[in-house]
Amino acid sequence: MGTVVYNVYGIPADRFRLMVAQDLRSSKPMKHWLKLTMASPQAAFVGGTARVGRAWMATTTNLCIPREWRHDYPFLSNLALGVGLAPLYNFPRVFQMGKVSGARYPETFRSLFMSVPGLKSYAQNTALWAPGEALRMCVCFGLKDFLLPKLGGDVHPDTVDSPIMHTGRMAAIAGPTVALFETTSAFVTESLSTMQAHIKTKEAQAHAAGKKFVKQPLSQVLREAFTLKYSVRCWISLMVKNTGNNVLLFWFMFASDYYVHLRRVREEEGQL
Repeated sequence: MGTVVYNVYGIPADRFRLMVAQDLRSSKPMKHWLKLTMASPQAAFVGGTARVGRAWMATTTNLCIPREWRHDYPFLSNLALGVGLAPLYNFPRVFQMGKVSGARYPETFRSLFMSVPGLKSYAQNTALWAPGEALRMCVCFGLKDFLLPKLGGDVHPDTVDSPIMHTGRMAAIAGPTVALFETTSAFVTESLSTMQAHIKTKEAQAHAAGKKFVKQPLSQVLREAFTLKYSVRCWISLMVKNTGNNVLLFWFMFASDYYVHLRRVREEEGQL
């Protein structure tokens, strides 16, 4: 439920972030891509199905970690989750990026998973993205789980007037805090893998249309595109996305944790 609700903001915010990252030469001001994102609500939600699937995977697997493990080992447990499941998390992500680049889901599937070169490309993209994703999981969900008891996630239910407002205040503090660390730790690998996926999509589209595509080595593209200006633009757009995403999503996740805690306290006190 949380992944659906927060993606009302997250999908267009991520589209904005992707378009900024795909402007490899920083040829347009960021407000141009923001206006383009907001100009068409239908276009803004392109790739939404894949994005909801990706977010559902990440949040569900985090909440499937036993609460005691997340309490005692918040960073380690989420780092292990990010390392182990990065290939799975990247599956809906490449579909979303392909859709934003103009490729339909079947086209992305054929280009990446129906040939050996495509599988190699997916493996390369995952390898570029996985370290940042593991670090992001460690920082994002790890810091969220670390902050949960410190922000009042373990307080006795009788001391809380409104659980919804209480968890909302927790999310309002944790969201921007986590976003700052999350964005700084993952924007390089996120941008690199976005570049690689964008180039691969354009190549597949050119071949499908029978056009010639001059492929440059990824290292050359990085040298030309990854300037200070490009880095700042990618960081800002990712920070905007992560802050809004985290506040909305953490509210649901904190509420989920809180009501599990509430039920456990009631059972221990014999009230259930």
